[in-house]
Formats: sequence, structure tokens, C-alpha cells
Amino acid sequence: MSGEGTTVDQLLARAEVDPRAGVQIADTAHLAAIAFDPTLPLLLLAATDTATGGAALPALPGRQLGRGALGVMRDLYPPVHALRRLRDGTHVALETLDEAALAADDWVVPALEPTESLASPHAIAAIAARLRAPDGCPWDRRQTHASLRTYVLEEAYEAVDAIETGAPADLAEELGDLLLQVILHAQLAAEEGAFDLTDVYRSISSKLIRRHPHVFGDVQVSGVGQVLANWERIKAEERSDAGRDGSPFAGVARALPALPASREIQERASALGWDWPTVEGVWEKVREELGELRAAADDDERVRELGDLLFVLVNLARWLGIDPEEALRSANRSFIARLEAAMALAEGRGISAGDLDPAERDRLWEEIKRR
Repeated sequence: MSGEGTTVDQLLARAEVDPRAGVQIADTAHLAAIAFDPTLPLLLLAATDTATGGAALPALPGRQLGRGALGVMRDLYPPVHALRRLRDGTHVALETLDEAALAADDWVVPALEPTESLASPHAIAAIAARLRAPDGCPWDRRQTHASLRTYVLEEAYEAVDAIETGAPADLAEELGDLLLQVILHAQLAAEEGAFDLTDVYRSISSKLIRRHPHVFGDVQVSGVGQVLANWERIKAEERSDAGRDGSPFAGVARALPALPASREIQERASALGWDWPTVEGVWEKVREELGELRAAADDDERVRELGDLLFVLVNLARWLGIDPEEALRSANRSFIARLEAAMALAEGRGISAGDLDPAERDRLWEEIKRR
């Protein structure tokens, strides 16, 4: 056992670990609540009655799933990984331990190679760096920030698809694919000396704290509306402090698809007070824009009027509390399902879908809708 009088230097000497290469020290009571790196040696100390000091531990993933130190270790290390017990030097495979045995002794947990530590948040960064190395993958070495743009969007949409299907395993996989894009861009930037993954972590962490003063500060809020108002105010201050365009619309990404971009623009306009007093004004504007589209005299005018109609329909969706992108995606899925069912029904009756007249198509469509 480490004992209260044991110094860190004595502990490292007994463990025969060189701290210059990196080392981690924790006890079993805290391990599930901290982020540690399996690619560095770990000195795991026996739990004590004062290990937590009576303080609540952060609700990190291991603790959210109700696992102790052993559960987290089994996620990160292979079952046959051999831990060395400090008091007698014996080696014990992780798979043979239970929580009580793990907590009763001090252990040296040898480091894993990055490619062995597949569940570690550090492994993917090491793998990406290896792929980009001079003797790495030719395809990965050829990539640039610009060439990877398509994959960022593609993986984001595939993650959305997985959310909609409700399959946890698919979502875990797609989130991993999306995370890979973040890692690759950070690796490219590190090679250029622009920034690295640490800067990415620091940026998002500081932003979350800064934009949630009601959680991490002493600001009081009365509800979601005030949270959103504070969020927009803080964003505007950040843009001003950074010398960026102070327009409230400057943060709307140019690459954002038109429907979500339109909704974002109109939400920001509403926050500025530029909005209809009631939804009835929006309904009237829809009727007005539809009439103007019908009356359009040429293609250029039709493009403008159709754009106006789509824009006000997005505003109507906002008033009704509907995501227009999701509504259209739902309509797309519904149309495909109904059309395929109608074509299958026609073929089952010995009728070619291409030979159906408009009235027959309508009858088939309505029959499928009733089903």
C-alpha cells in the first residue's frame, strides 16, 4: 500500500517508471471521473476513505454509466493486459480482477501503444498523425483543408441520418466518422504550425463556459428565452472584441444549406425586433407571395418570387415551431416510400407504371395513402 508518508518520488522509484516520458497517478475512487491516457503508464493507488474528500465528482462518461475504475479500465485496456502489483511485484491480468481486488492494492498499469488503445480519446489523434507521416497513407497525405470540406458535410449528414433511425450503434459509428474530420483538420493545422488539437479543445471549452454565465458564473436567468438572448449578446461581444464584422448576420455560415440559413437569419432578425406581431401576418404574406409567383412574367421574376415564397414559408415554420429542413426531409422520405409502394402495387396488378394515366396514378396514390 502507498501509505500516507509515501512521496511521489518514492512511488515512482518503486514503480520503476521514468516520469520524463510521462506518467499518470490516480486512485481507484477517482479514476472513473477523470480523463486519463492509456498510452502513458498509470500508477493506480488503493482507494482510501478520504479519496473523494466528500466532494461530488464530475459526471464524466464513466460515472454516467455507473461504472467504477474497473469498468472504465476494461473499456480502455485489453482483457489480458497485465497490471503489476506494487507490494509484491506480481503480474495480474485485468480480466481476473474485480473492483474490490483492484481497490485494495497499488498497481502499475503499463502503457499501451496508440494502435492498441482504440477506446482512448488520444488514440485517434495518434493514428491520424501516423497516417499523415512521410511513410503513411498516400491518400491521407494528399488531403488539405479544402479537399476535406465535402467529407465534413457528408459525415454530418450521415450522423443526422443515424439519429433519425434511432440505432445507437449506427450513431456511435457516425459520430466517430465526424470526429475523425475534426482530428484530421487539427492534424493538418498542426503540421502548418497554425493550431493543434489542444487549441480546438481550449477554444470550445472556453466558449462554452463564457456563453453559459448562468451555469459557470453568477448571472440569473428566467428561462430559455433569456438564455438565448444572453448567448446572442455574448456572441456579438466576441465578434466586436475580435475586430470582426459586427453585423448580427455575420455569423451565418455561407456554406449552410439555404433552408437552415434562412431560418437562422429570420431568428436573428426576430431577436432584433424585426418580426410580425402575430402569425396571422405571416399567413397573409404567404398568400401574397404565392399570388406574386403566379403572376410572374418571366424566368428571372419567377426565381425571385419563388425565393420570396420559400423565405416566408421558412418564417411560417419558425412561427409554428417546426424545423423547415426536417419538414422537407420528412416529405422527401414520405414521397419516396409512397411512390415505391404505388409502383409496386401497379406492377403487382400487371400494369406498367409508365402506362398509367393521370387519373390512375391519382387513384393508386390515394390508395397507398389510405394504407
